[in-house]
Amino acid sequence: MRCVEGIRDRLIRRQYSRIARYLSTASPEQLASAGQRKALKAFHRAAQRVPAYREILRRHGVDPKDITTIEQFRKKVPIVDKETIFAANELRDLCPSGNLDDISLFYSSSGHSGVFSFGVETRADAKKAALALEFALQNNFGVLDRKTLLVNCLPMGIKIQTRTLPLAETSLRADVIQALVRKLKDDFDQFLLIGEHAFLKKVIEEGAEQDVPWKDLVVHVITGAEYIAENFRSYLGSLLGIDFDSPQKGMIGVNFGLSELAVSIFSENNHTIRIRRQAHADLDFRKALYGRETPICPNIMQYHPHQTFIETVPGPDGRNELVVTMLDPAFKIPMIRYNTKDIVQIMPYADLAEILKDFGHESLLPPFRLPVGIIWGKMKPLITKGGQKIYPEYVKEALYSDFSIANTITGNFRLTEETDGPALLLQLRRGRQCRKSLADEIGKHLKNFIEQDIPIRILPFEQFPYGLEHDFERKNRYV
Repeated sequence: MRCVEGIRDRLIRRQYSRIARYLSTASPEQLASAGQRKALKAFHRAAQRVPAYREILRRHGVDPKDITTIEQFRKKVPIVDKETIFAANELRDLCPSGNLDDISLFYSSSGHSGVFSFGVETRADAKKAALALEFALQNNFGVLDRKTLLVNCLPMGIKIQTRTLPLAETSLRADVIQALVRKLKDDFDQFLLIGEHAFLKKVIEEGAEQDVPWKDLVVHVITGAEYIAENFRSYLGSLLGIDFDSPQKGMIGVNFGLSELAVSIFSENNHTIRIRRQAHADLDFRKALYGRETPICPNIMQYHPHQTFIETVPGPDGRNELVVTMLDPAFKIPMIRYNTKDIVQIMPYADLAEILKDFGHESLLPPFRLPVGIIWGKMKPLITKGGQKIYPEYVKEALYSDFSIANTITGNFRLTEETDGPALLLQLRRGRQCRKSLADEIGKHLKNFIEQDIPIRILPFEQFPYGLEHDFERKNRYV
């Protein structure tokens, strides 16, 4: 068995080295050109083989034979979304030849929007997902060189594919995660927790209060699914004892993926994290990086243009929305120009390099010459009767500005419009008391992000009216 594992590890290292060498040497233009060619091929495959997609093209009057260039693809191929794909079709009709026979796994989105989207996976897909994950984990955490326990803290049913790492599937059991870490703290060089940020907050806070020695261990965190405040990263890092300038001692990274597309579309790395943190601290650098003055710093992430063809199109409010075409010819449900409704800006690698050079931050430039996505999130505000917009993303940054405040609340909040105007309702952690000055303290931090005064009501855990206890199975509703 050890001999077999040794051969497998050598093969995986060889795969990693080959991919890393390609991404370090291929020019951004070569990567982009390969992605465009693959996008056209993916479109023609779907047009020929997928029943539901053929019908979509027929309704839009698109003849696939007329689409021979990427310019024609952008101009003529219809943009689809969750409603036109999943609400309007049976899953079998979204697959080539209407065939579900080779599927080994079905999974779904959280249903947060009111419409479920679905993903499917074949056994071949699982192997590819494992390769992609292992590459990312080796690149960021050196998992092939350090004994690593991977802890899947995601809701039940969400699988993590790996060929190399020992895996604990704990689902949403904070007590199991904490018990595992206590028992295995001397048996692994590092722990990697993957989960929703609100749940990981609970796990790490309660663990710290119950003598889980987070700060004595190397603990990495991967989270995502919604906008993650940079102040949240700092807060969680303070509990784990992370020095963000020494990622080998612990890192908190954000991944952007969708169940209907793939585990990962955009992802952070050590370099992009440090770029965002620099923007968080430097207003001039922030304005240059994001191209505008902004009270928050959206995530800086990279993507692989030979795996996903990325576009943006103007949304209803003028902001650019993300449109994705999946390029893998074996992808079971082909997604062609799929609008995720996320607010995203795309930045060429060369533009990022120029900005970093202008500010003397060349050392922060990622080694892989991949394009960059600036991920704003859904950006769905509370619109007051007076027409003002209050964004949950701004509230998140304010709530985690002060660690003593962050440790008092669950992170569950609701922006509401009441008879006398907007209000912010906050939920205390179980057993926490609301000190008299807490609302005023939060209000001062809110002023750094929101000009309008908002009444703040802080409620005991049991009295919060929007879900007594966040079940962590679906995204939170903040508005």
